[in-house]
Amino acid sequence: MLSTPSRWRDVRAPARSFPLSTSPPTSVHARRFPTPTPSLSSPMRIFAAHECAALADVSMATKMTVQYNLFGGTILKLGTKKHHDLLLDGIDSLEHVGCFGLTEAGYGNNAVCMETTATFDNGSFVINTPTPLAQKYWITNGAVHAHWAVVFAQLLIGGRNEGIHGFLVRIRDHATMMPMPGVTIHDMGHKMGSNGVDNAKLAFDHVRVPLDALLDATSSVRV
Repeated sequence: MLSTPSRWRDVRAPARSFPLSTSPPTSVHARRFPTPTPSLSSPMRIFAAHECAALADVSMATKMTVQYNLFGGTILKLGTKKHHDLLLDGIDSLEHVGCFGLTEAGYGNNAVCMETTATFDNGSFVINTPTPLAQKYWITNGAVHAHWAVVFAQLLIGGRNEGIHGFLVRIRDHATMMPMPGVTIHDMGHKMGSNGVDNAKLAFDHVRVPLDALLDATSSVRV
C-alpha cells in the first residue's frame, strides 16, 4: 500500500470543512465571482474566472457560463431597467437561476428557421411550441435548477411575423421548483461526458407571459 509522507497533505482530502454559506473567506457571495453586473466594465475578469472554474470542474464551469454569460448577459444587454431591477442581483447571488432557450430540435441554432412562437394577444404574449421540432434542446440548467428561461421565438403580431425576439419566461415555481403550467421539462439523460450539466428539452403549451416579458432593449410593442 502506498504511504504518504507525514509532511505531505493528501490533496484528495479538503484542508478545511465548512458549509459554503457560512464561510465568508471562500463563499461565492464574499468573493463576488465576476457576474453580469461587474463584468460589464471589466469583461476580462469573467473570462478569467471561467477558465479557473474549468480547471476544477468542467460541468460546473458550463453551468456557470450559462447562468452568468448566456442568461445573465442576455438580461443585461437585451433587457432594460425593469428586467435589471427584477433579476440582476438575484442572478449574481444565485437566487434566480436561468437558462438560455435558443437551440431547437429541428433547427439547432439556425434562428431564422425556428418554430417557437410568441403571439401578441390582448396586451400579453403567448409562447407556444407548435411541433416536436420546435422543442428547445440541450438547455443547460433547465433540467434541475433553472427558475427562468430566455426563450427566443418568432414574434407574431396581427398575423405578421416580426422575427426572432427574446422573452423572459418563468419555467418553475420558485418555492416548489415544479414546472409552471403549460411548461414541459424533460431531462435529456446520460451523456458521453459532462454529466454534471443538467441538459433539458423544453416545450411550451400556449404559456401566457406579460408584456414586460419581451426583452426590449432594441425593440418594443406599443399597446
